[in-house]
Amino acid sequence: MIGQIAHQEIANDLNEWYKSIKQRDKSKATQLHQEISDRLPNMSENQTVLLYYNLIESRYKLLMERFNESGEILSNIKKFKDLEKNTDDIIQYYFYFFSGVYEFYQKNYIKAINYYKRAEIMLHKIPDEMEMAEFHYQVAVAYYRIDQHIFSINHAEKALESFRANSLYHEREIYSEMVLAANKLDMLNYEEAEANYLSAIKKSKSVGSKYSESLAYFNLGLCYGRMELYSKAAESFNKALDNEDLKSGVVGIKSMFELTHVLYKDHKSDDAQIWFKKGFSRANKEGEKEYEAKFIFIDGLYNTKDTLSMEKGLEYLESQNLWTDVSELCLDAAHYYKNKGDTAKSSRYFERAHHARDQILKLLEELK
Repeated sequence: MIGQIAHQEIANDLNEWYKSIKQRDKSKATQLHQEISDRLPNMSENQTVLLYYNLIESRYKLLMERFNESGEILSNIKKFKDLEKNTDDIIQYYFYFFSGVYEFYQKNYIKAINYYKRAEIMLHKIPDEMEMAEFHYQVAVAYYRIDQHIFSINHAEKALESFRANSLYHEREIYSEMVLAANKLDMLNYEEAEANYLSAIKKSKSVGSKYSESLAYFNLGLCYGRMELYSKAAESFNKALDNEDLKSGVVGIKSMFELTHVLYKDHKSDDAQIWFKKGFSRANKEGEKEYEAKFIFIDGLYNTKDTLSMEKGLEYLESQNLWTDVSELCLDAAHYYKNKGDTAKSSRYFERAHHARDQILKLLEELK
């Protein structure tokens, strides 16, 4: 018969589990998940530790890209009677923080930031500099996705400073540098962004982080695409897709879309069609409707000339408030038609892009 395990012991194990999650060590996180789950039934009763377990499990599910399962766990925690009255500040912090991370992965960026703001109220109660760094990193990424570059850079720099000072968080240091680079790219500082991405690749190689290296190549591809260096962009996306871990996840579908897009722009339609079929099939199979819509749009623009399909793709993106993506795709179409001498269609898509930018400003009004 197995003896009762002190809840303090399980709490310590949960801290280690969460640490492995922040370090993106999927193998160790999975091992600890199994070990803790096996021991949990024998733990001395403690509601706070059980809640903590559920919260860390929800974050683990996000790491493993099992998003619906994470959402279900958080939804059940939310039903806990008088959550704010009956739990301490640390449990409340993790609930709001992880809810924000979940909403981010659901592409509900305003909801994510509003959760982060509630978590930030309790952040000073967390006696862990690496947790503060993780918080700033996640907030930086969310602000980046709604084009709030100054806020994003401010949080990314705080995260980078802390991660750089801790040798156990090489990946997070690299990720933070890539967030800074992404902001620079959007602010048209192409050379600085390229330098940051090349630095991220070099650091990834030096610490043996294959996934970070592949992710840096993906982002470098975006950079070269903006610079209209389409062959170099395609080469970078192909290097990203060489990593099976990246290729099999959501970033793999993103890489296939971006590779398809730059191949079309580089007038390599046959190659673009090969990647379109691979990417669209993956997006459809895995329920990535955002990327289904994007694939439909660029295929309609460059290949089938099907404006109805293009409209269908845009309508879905608009329904999900993905206005930055709508703006970028419409600008791409506007320039495409301008080069073809079709001023009517070009003007229409320029206006559509401008409307999308206005919607981003309206969304910002929902920030609390």
